[in-house]
Amino acid sequence: MKRLLLSTATALSLLGTGCAATSGAHASSGSVALGDASGEPLRIEGPAITGPSSSLVIEEDGMRGRFRTRNVSLKWDYQQMTGSVGDLATNLQLAEGDDTRVWGVFGGLAVDLTEDGTWLHGRVGQCAYALKREGDGFKGMRECGQVLEKDIAVSFPQALATRPVGERAALMTLMLVNTKAKPVAPRLGMMPRGGVERDNKFSDCRYASF
Repeated sequence: MKRLLLSTATALSLLGTGCAATSGAHASSGSVALGDASGEPLRIEGPAITGPSSSLVIEEDGMRGRFRTRNVSLKWDYQQMTGSVGDLATNLQLAEGDDTRVWGVFGGLAVDLTEDGTWLHGRVGQCAYALKREGDGFKGMRECGQVLEKDIAVSFPQALATRPVGERAALMTLMLVNTKAKPVAPRLGMMPRGGVERDNKFSDCRYASF
């Protein structure tokens, strides 16, 4: 009986250790891609986001580091995200219920996004998105400066959708900022305001702040 009690105690101890090792937001997330690899091929592993010219750390209530050429310093709670990307301010409002809503300014870019588990739609900077969850990411359409792209694909694994709303909002916005446009022709029958020069300026959907 003494040996049985010892074995049981050992098993419980090992079980408890295993639970501790896999607890937390990032413990078992593995290494996953974020956004579009043809832009900056970002990967998330645990609390770290890395790329050829990026190195970010996710903290309990914020994110800091470097994205491309910009220093990043963000703080969030369940209602708001504040901070800066480069020299430009970030101030996003967050709301979570049947869907997740994010709106405000991220690194100087106007943001208004809604995600409901199936669809992600809204705007980041000059670009409007309508994306549907497919496997480990989203696929769909984007319109930038009257230029329509129908085959946008970005990586955002389902596991990221379980993270706290502030962290999720930062990752979703960063994912879209890190999505490189493909060269396409403007839609027929639609003349961009400001003429051809304005359309050319935004047709590649570059984000001036990044």
